[in-house]
Amino acid sequence: MTEEATEGKATSSHRRPIRVDPTFKHEVLSEPGGESLQQCFQCGTCTAGCIIAEYSDDYKGPRKIIRMAQLGLVDELLSSPELWFCATCYSCTEVCPQGVAAKDIIRVLQNLAVKKGYVPQGYQKIAENIMKTGWAQKTSKFKLKKREKQGLPPLPETNLEEVEKLMKVTGLDDIAEPKEEEED
Repeated sequence: MTEEATEGKATSSHRRPIRVDPTFKHEVLSEPGGESLQQCFQCGTCTAGCIIAEYSDDYKGPRKIIRMAQLGLVDELLSSPELWFCATCYSCTEVCPQGVAAKDIIRVLQNLAVKKGYVPQGYQKIAENIMKTGWAQKTSKFKLKKREKQGLPPLPETNLEEVEKLMKVTGLDDIAEPKEEEED
């Protein structure tokens, strides 16, 4: 069941409707790590302790993410770049007076975002590189030659069949679409 709501901020004279799903919080609560969602009463201590929120003008912190999940703002939340700003330091969880595991909730939301097709381009590129080479980042010929000149051993060979098996088991193959690229 969904309800239509009107977004408070509008860039024009018309407000755009947003989809609200009141059952979304139950989906989050049913996932391992999402159990403490309802314990949050929005005090803001998590955001006050968040290093990313302290130094970013764009990131409003875990408090906003958790509130959006509680309200059922599914599409707006799962498509938001803010969902991926977390540094995974667990400061938000450590300072919460209610024992809300904010980082764990964010991980649940990130996993739901991927399941629903909201994958940031950077993460998709990493998945593509892993599928193609077994490495998160492509190593250029220049870097390989530099390693050799410095006397470093060659990088180990990657068993791409094993990588492919792991990607299928984890579902990472669904977001990785390897593209043929020119060699550096």
